[in-house]
Amino acid sequence: MKSTDQFFELNDLEKIGQGTIKNVYQHPFCEEKIIKVIKPELVADDGGFLKHGKIKRNLYQGIYRQFRREILQYLQLCKNHYRENNYIFPVEIPYGLVATSSGLGLVTEKISAEDGKGWTLEDLAKGPGLQEKHQRALAQFFDDCVRLHIVFGEVNYAGLMYTERRSGRPEFVLVDGVGEKLLIPIRAMSASISGRYVRQVQHKIQQQLNAIAVEK
Repeated sequence: MKSTDQFFELNDLEKIGQGTIKNVYQHPFCEEKIIKVIKPELVADDGGFLKHGKIKRNLYQGIYRQFRREILQYLQLCKNHYRENNYIFPVEIPYGLVATSSGLGLVTEKISAEDGKGWTLEDLAKGPGLQEKHQRALAQFFDDCVRLHIVFGEVNYAGLMYTERRSGRPEFVLVDGVGEKLLIPIRAMSASISGRYVRQVQHKIQQQLNAIAVEK
């Protein structure tokens, strides 16, 4: 079956990246979008992760809980800023779900730099290095996440993408690890608890960046 506007054969698409559990493909009909798919080798026949026991695999939405967290966080942000009619936040925009040859795919905003490439914070740190504009944008990112009550799951420097194309200014956008992971959603319920955790993540990432700078 070939790709259509309702079904995507992944062999037809350009794979442009991958994470620990997701493969990332260029959307074939829209340059500004990507399609994220859970790596099929990690998935059991029942739609849960192979590494989990049967009981845990059947909880919630299995592998799609990853997508659910991201969508719910974005909906919450839009709800909180309904009066301002604001839809742009320091997280990627999820556009919806599509059928693919390896299960559901999440269509999201594509975050890229001026050269058209996808630069993560990790790429910048280990490659050309962080300039002052990157450091300012990173500090602003964490400040905004605290102010907006953006809930972190497992956030690391590989999940932060740098761009100057999105709003015409240097900024980092969270593309992985957003949304409440805890069984009791205390970070989602409490902005102060969430904010403290964001600052812990910020401190950890800054330590990693400092270590990379010393090694270079």
